[in-house]
Amino acid sequence: MTEVDYAPRQRVLDAINHREPDRVPFDFGSSIETGIVTSAYDRFIEVMGLEEEPDDTLYNFFVDASGFKQVPENILRHLRVDTRGAEILLPSRPELSIEMEGTTMVARDEWGIKWAKPESSVYMDPVDSPLKGDLTIERINAFPWPDPDDEGRYAGLREEAKRLRETGCAVMLSLYGLGIFGMVRLLCGMESTFMDMVVKPSVIGRVFDKVLEFQMRCWENMLEAVGDCVDICFHGDDLGMQQGPIISPRMYRDIVKPIHAELFGHVKRAAKTDVKTVYHSCGSVRKLIPDFIEIGVDALNPIQVSARGMDTKELKNEFGDDLCFWGGGIDNQRVLPLGSVSEVKDEVERRIDDLAPGGGFVFGTVHTIQADVPPENIRAMWEALQEHGK
Repeated sequence: MTEVDYAPRQRVLDAINHREPDRVPFDFGSSIETGIVTSAYDRFIEVMGLEEEPDDTLYNFFVDASGFKQVPENILRHLRVDTRGAEILLPSRPELSIEMEGTTMVARDEWGIKWAKPESSVYMDPVDSPLKGDLTIERINAFPWPDPDDEGRYAGLREEAKRLRETGCAVMLSLYGLGIFGMVRLLCGMESTFMDMVVKPSVIGRVFDKVLEFQMRCWENMLEAVGDCVDICFHGDDLGMQQGPIISPRMYRDIVKPIHAELFGHVKRAAKTDVKTVYHSCGSVRKLIPDFIEIGVDALNPIQVSARGMDTKELKNEFGDDLCFWGGGIDNQRVLPLGSVSEVKDEVERRIDDLAPGGGFVFGTVHTIQADVPPENIRAMWEALQEHGK
């Protein structure tokens, strides 16, 4: 099969099924975690000499307001991107309330979590948690849990999924990247979550269960809406820090892993077709990779190559038969924002050499391309992929 008649969707499916395609598949913007912030994107397409053309992409307020770019179809085609993505939308009720506290933009979402964006910041950051403090079953039962069946979350997804399918690319769905463990930390606060996982595991376990129930229902509704027009389901739930997991492997296995296993199993059962699951966690998660494989994760996003134990060659040798690596094509912490053009190209070539043989690799950056990345480096990354990814 030549590159001309090798469909992008088949290229991705071959890679995730550990068959080596004609070239390394490329994901750019199919999820927040594999995308680019708008300011970096604008400079990049200017350097590339590209102009956007209007299309029928389903507008997502959450993605746009969070500073991430919904890349239009003509740009994706020019860049030879093999994936397309859609994310759940915001509910119709309650409406998101945005106010100003001095020069800081603040908002409370449907969960009651307060977010703030100072003038100096690119992102909204969580600053208040509705279930922080002394957590009790009574407080959990009285909490106004959001409605996963709100029709606004799925408005237009059926038509969008059909449009994405018609591009001939692999279609990926996600829920903004806010996972179960991540949502519990946002609801209860970081410190309280970790303390209660030790001293009140059965109580905070109820919060985990409520968030699981919500996300399972959201996935049911999304998968019902899109029918067979989906190939990949993306779930983000950060477990890693720079030096190791954010919680011990034992605590993960006791509390979080059963929740993840239930979610991934539910997604595959609810899908109308044989979907693949991509699990996102930044940081050093090498100690947990056997657990991810055991619960049915098909691909890990990304390999944070700057974190301890996340060497691409070692991970490919140890886990490459059982796990596809989705991302990890270039270091986002130093090389992409701070390296020279030649360093960028060398890095891309090294990661392709480590990860692409035998399939099991979809190229992407380690995480979202940030605002401080020079457009020349993004171009160099793309050119190196085109040259070396065959």
